[in-house]
Amino acid sequence: MKRVVQLAVVCLVSSLIYYLGFHPYEYSIRFRTSTTPGDIIESLRLWDRSMDNSTILEVDSFDHMKMQIQYKGSNYDYRWHFKHKSDSSTEVQILVSEPDRKLQNKVLVPFAETVMETHALELGNSFYELIKTHLKKTKIKLLGESTLDSVFCMCKRLETGQVAKANAMMKDYPLFISFVDTYHLKLKGSPLIKVIEWSHQKGKIKFDFCFPLDRSVPPPPSDMFEFKTFPPQRALKAEYHGNYITSDRAWYALTDFANRNGYKIVSPPIELFYDNPNLGLNEEKWKAEVYLPIIKQ
Repeated sequence: MKRVVQLAVVCLVSSLIYYLGFHPYEYSIRFRTSTTPGDIIESLRLWDRSMDNSTILEVDSFDHMKMQIQYKGSNYDYRWHFKHKSDSSTEVQILVSEPDRKLQNKVLVPFAETVMETHALELGNSFYELIKTHLKKTKIKLLGESTLDSVFCMCKRLETGQVAKANAMMKDYPLFISFVDTYHLKLKGSPLIKVIEWSHQKGKIKFDFCFPLDRSVPPPPSDMFEFKTFPPQRALKAEYHGNYITSDRAWYALTDFANRNGYKIVSPPIELFYDNPNLGLNEEKWKAEVYLPIIKQ
């Protein structure tokens, strides 16, 4: 009996030493949401931009993300962990630490509600409401395999943050229209982007913003635009409805579908945009078709 008590004491002391000295966080929050880890990470990037004192330190593929947040005079480290489930939902765990009060928080958290806990719940609820609103306002429908037709386009190469894609397109939209009107060119189809490089970890993309043209009216030489012919491509297709700022969320849905169903992704996504945001249409009705070029393995 005495040895059992001694062993219990040793285990208790060891656990206490680990908790106070080495446990990497003081508080955690969990929730589940019906979307992909990539969608959540991009929503976190938008959330980060909306806050005054927040910095994304690292995005580790689709599993982890690190942030530093200054909130109401306190400094916090946030580690986000994402576990994608078979039902296409994602379990999110937020590990919260306050470097300046790590020991005090570890002592107090089991027995009292700390300022850190209050702040963590406020920030956690803030993001949870953001992702709920985003999912309510956007719809992605996966349509399976399809073929992108060949198209002749006038294009402009752009390089932006992923969340700034739509703003970059809107900025250059008048340049395209002016060029088309000046030289009496004929548009043939909806504006599109063809992604050239996509760095999910850095949240950056390089893409061609293009307007399809009727070949019957040859365009003049231009220092501003390139004229390209895109060949037909086999691709997975999705239909997206919502603000074009977040149409890249369909990229993640298609990537997830490809990985789960034995497809090899051969190049980054292509998007076709069917509505002009300048016309004042309800953003929930904006439509885009999103294609992910693939081959079946």
